[in-house]
Amino acid sequence: KNLQNGIKGAGSVEEILEMVAESEDFLDHIHTCTAMYKMAKLMQGERRSRGGQNGRDGESRALLEDPRFLILKKSIESQINKFDSWATANLLYSFALMRCNPGFSLLDLLTGHAVSLGSLLSTVDVSNAFWAFSQLKYKPHPDVLHNLWEVAVLNISVADIRSIAGLLESAVKTGHKPSKPSLVTISERILDSWDSVSAREAATVFISFVRLGFVPPPELLDAVDSKMQDNFGEFSNRDVAICLSAFRLAKHKPGERLLAVILRKVNTSFEDFKDRDIVQILYSLAKMNVDPGVKNLDRCANMMVCYPKTCTAEGSLRILEAYVNTGYEPAEEFIALVKQKNKKTNARSGQILRHKF
Repeated sequence: KNLQNGIKGAGSVEEILEMVAESEDFLDHIHTCTAMYKMAKLMQGERRSRGGQNGRDGESRALLEDPRFLILKKSIESQINKFDSWATANLLYSFALMRCNPGFSLLDLLTGHAVSLGSLLSTVDVSNAFWAFSQLKYKPHPDVLHNLWEVAVLNISVADIRSIAGLLESAVKTGHKPSKPSLVTISERILDSWDSVSAREAATVFISFVRLGFVPPPELLDAVDSKMQDNFGEFSNRDVAICLSAFRLAKHKPGERLLAVILRKVNTSFEDFKDRDIVQILYSLAKMNVDPGVKNLDRCANMMVCYPKTCTAEGSLRILEAYVNTGYEPAEEFIALVKQKNKKTNARSGQILRHKF
C-alpha cells in the first residue's frame, strides 16, 4: 500500500523508476500498471510544458535502455494473466502516451491477452488499445483487430460518446475496415444520444465514418447539419473544416442556411482560420458547387505566394482546383507557385495544372 501511494504521489519519472528498483521483489501487477500510467502522464505533462517540443527518439531510447524500466517490462510479462481488461488496455495506452515502443513481443503478449479477455473489454478499453496501436505503429493481425472491434460494438450500448468517437477515429488510424453492420449499429447508438454529442465529437464521428468508407444514414447527416446550424458557435474552425470535408466526401450538400453561416464566418473572420482549415473549407465549398467568393480564394492564394514555405503542395493544388471549379482566374504568381510545388504530377494534378484560364 505504501508503494502504491508512493507511486501515485511521485513527481517525476526518475522518482518512480527509483521506487521500482528498490521494490523489485514486491512489485505486483497493480504497482506495475500504476507505475506505467503515472510515468506516461508525467511525460505527457513535461511535453506540454515545453509547448509540445520534445526529443521523442532520445527520450524513448533512454527509457528503453534503463534497467529499471526493464524491471517493469519483465513484471508485465511474468504477471500478464493477472491484468484485467482495464489494466491491459491501460498498459498499451501508457506505452503509446510515453511514445515508447516496448518491442513487438511484449505488444503481441498484451494484445493477445486483450483478445482472450473477450467481452470483458469495454468499448473504451478497445478504443484505447486501437489508439495505442496507431501511435506505436504496431499492426496486429486483421483477425485480432476484427475480434477486438466486435467486442467494442457488442458493448456499445453502455459506452459514452467520447469513447465511441475515439474508437472510430482510432479505427481510421489503424487501417481497420469494420463491417457495415457494425457501423450501422454505432450510428444508431450515436443518434440515440445525439443531444449529448459535443461539436468536436460530432465532427470526429462524422469524418471517421466517411473515412472508414461508410456513408452515414440520412438521419445522421441531417442531425449534423442541424447541430451546426443551431450551435454554430460551439464548433471550432477546425470542426467546421472537418465537417465540410465529411459532407463533401459523403457527396451530401449541407443546407443553404448552414452554408450561409459558414460563408459569413469566412468573410468576416478570414484571419482567424489556420491555413489548413481555410484551404479545406474553400476547397470543399467549391467541390460542392458553392461559390466561396473570389476574394477569399485570392486572399488564400496571396497568403501562399507571400509565405511559400508554409503551404503544402496539396494545399496549393486544392486552391487552384477551387479556382477551376468556380471559373475564377488566379494570379500568374500563384499558378507558378503551384507548378513549383507540384513538380511531380499525377493524372489529377496534371489535369488541373494544364487548365487554361
